[in-house]
Amino acid sequence: MTAQTAWPENVIARYLTLAGATVDLTHRNETEDGKKKATHAACTGCKATTTKTWADSYPNYGRPGVTEFQNQGVGDRSARAWAQEHAETCRALAAPTAPVAAPEPQADPEPRRRLWFPTRRKTA
Repeated sequence: MTAQTAWPENVIARYLTLAGATVDLTHRNETEDGKKKATHAACTGCKATTTKTWADSYPNYGRPGVTEFQNQGVGDRSARAWAQEHAETCRALAAPTAPVAAPEPQADPEPRRRLWFPTRRKTA
């Protein structure tokens, strides 16, 4: 079993692949005004992705100022199905998150000795 790590921000579900990478599911805006949303799944190993867009938004008249989305559940379920299927077959390793440590500085080697060669005299 692998060590548990903190989930990235906005991740709603995570699937573990065969090699230890994860497939992360997030909700994202498809447009600038937030009227279209989608469930996005991305593999941290092989970088495969899928986006399942929800249907258009509609106002909730029972709660003024709240916008609901049609088929959010359908988008979530289809993204989860893709993530599960991908996690069962993906064998890519996750990219390391920690920077690679620099090699230890070694003592300066002894300077190279130069051989002395006399220069040739130019004759006129």
